[in-house]
Order: sequence, then structure tokens, then C-alpha cells
Amino acid sequence: MNISFFTPHTPHIKHAFKTGLAAVLAYIAADICHLKFGYWAALSAVIVMQINVADSIKMCWYRFSGTAIGAFIGILCILIFPQTPYMTMLGLFISVGFCAYMTRYNNRYKMAAITTTIVTLASLGEPNRIEYGLFRVLEIGIGVICAFMTSITIWPMRASDTLKEELFNQFEECADNYETLMDGFLDKQSSLIPSALESFNSRLTQNREIYSKVIRHERFIYLEDTQLLGMKVELLEKCASHLRAMLHALNYVHGEGYDIIMENELRNLATVTAKAMRAIGSKKIPNEASLHDALVASQKRLEELRNEGATRRFYLQKIIQFFAFYHSAQFICEDLLRYTRERKKITAKSTGN
Repeated sequence: MNISFFTPHTPHIKHAFKTGLAAVLAYIAADICHLKFGYWAALSAVIVMQINVADSIKMCWYRFSGTAIGAFIGILCILIFPQTPYMTMLGLFISVGFCAYMTRYNNRYKMAAITTTIVTLASLGEPNRIEYGLFRVLEIGIGVICAFMTSITIWPMRASDTLKEELFNQFEECADNYETLMDGFLDKQSSLIPSALESFNSRLTQNREIYSKVIRHERFIYLEDTQLLGMKVELLEKCASHLRAMLHALNYVHGEGYDIIMENELRNLATVTAKAMRAIGSKKIPNEASLHDALVASQKRLEELRNEGATRRFYLQKIIQFFAFYHSAQFICEDLLRYTRERKKITAKSTGN
């Protein structure tokens, strides 16, 4: 039996503990406030509690704001429509229909539709229907607050930490893919399967979504260098785009391959570039001088070969293939250089140097 599954370090075990705790706290808080239906508080806490902090904050706001809107609409129905079966059904139809229509603008109206239904129907026969509706909002609010406090104070699992871990792995994979492409190109243009980058590219699609959660929700609670995080996300997207161009260039021309005269310069460029990618993923600043020197050396060598007329003996398709591949590798190095210089400026500014 794998005992590690039961350790508190497992995210889902943490989530289970926190959700149970939030539900208990919400129910206790509602009981202390002498609220009649404390289970609404516990239920709300369970609904809004998510694995990471950003999603919990989003759900808390969705639940509370939707409840407030729904309660307001429900109270309007109570004031406008008499407490008769036909008028109650008419008020329910109009209020729920309005909320359903408003979901085209904001999803919180789904919650509003639920709340207005509760306020309108559950309060039937109560001596003070408006007070009944307000107490339901209070119960739900208590549940939301308990879930929020539990999420940010006990084992907070932040979306930014998830993104950092993903970026570390993706930069490592990016470096591996880059080296594989360069090796294939220098080995007489050994083609790779067209889907060689699919797994890597598919993992990049969620980065923007996670980063958006950090920007919209977590940065107001935790200190986080969102600028640097955004720079890494953007840089990885650029590198992925260039890798796709390199793969296309590698597989574009068929037939007999050829030896690359400037193999040494390209291998050095690949080594330095891959090392810089791994450094960025490991939260380190790449060696700017190494990147600059490798880029200049390859450009200088290419210029020498062109001046010597060494490229004239190749077919046009082969020349196009070489320059398409080389320029993509060059663009990656230039992007890494820009990132490195910008990162140094940010570091210097934060330290006051």
C-alpha cells in the first residue's frame, strides 16, 4: 500500500481537509449568530472552496455577488407581487427569466437565479419574508468568508506556484526540443515526425489562463512579481513559435542532406541557448555575455561564408531551408538576450542599484 498518498503534502488531501474545516467553521459561525438555517453557510463554504487560492477567490466573489443580486431581485418580487399562487408564479417566472437572460453578460446571474428562487419560494408563509431573504444572504456570506479565510491561511496553494512549476518543466522541455532539432539539422537534416512538438505545445495553452488568475485574484493578497512571471510566459510562447518554424524548416525539404560548414558555431549557439532556457526555468539569470558571443560568432561565420561564396554551390531549396532554420534559432537567442537584459534591469531597480 502506498502510504505517501495519505501524507498532508498531497494537494487533494490538503483540499479535502480545508473543505471539511471550512464547512465546520461556517456552520459554527452561523450557529453562534443564531441563524436558523446554518446549513446554508456550510453548503456555501463547500461550493466555493477550490484547490488553489485564485479559483477559491473567484468562486467566493461569484457566489457572494450572485447571491446579493439574487436576494435583491427576490425581495423586489416579494414587494411587487402579492403572496398568491398565481402572482408568486408570475414573479418567479419574471425574476428567474431575467437572471437567465443576464447570464449572457455575466455568469454570476446563474447564482442570482438560484437565490431569487430560494428567497421567493422558501419565504412563503413566513411572517417577514424580506427578513427571511436577508438572513439567507447572511448565511451564505458567512460560508463564503469562512471558505475564503481557510483558503488563504491554511496550506494556501497558489496559482502562481503552480505556474512557476509548470514554467520550470516547460523551459526544460523547450531546451530538450531545441537541442533535438539542432542535432537533427546538423545530422544532414534528419527529419522528425511532424507531431514532435505537439505534447510541448499543448502544455503551453494553460499558462495564459493560470497567469490571468494570478493577475485578477492572487496579486491583491500576495506579493508576487507578476511582471517577471508574465515575461517568462511570453518568452516561452515566442520560443515555442520559433521551434515550430525550425521543425517545419527541418522537414520542408526532402532528399539527400548536406553537411553544415558552420557546425561548430551552431552547436555552440545551441549549447548556450539551451543552457539559458534551463536557467530561466530555474529562476536564474542567463549569462548575457555567453548568449551575445555565441550569437555574434554564428553571424560572423555566416557572413564570412557568404562573402567567400560558399553558399553558391547549394540548391535554392537547400539555401532556403538553412536560412529558415538558422534565423529561427537566431530569433530564439535574441529573445533570450532581451529577456536577460530586461531581467537585469528589474533586479537592479528592485535592489536600488
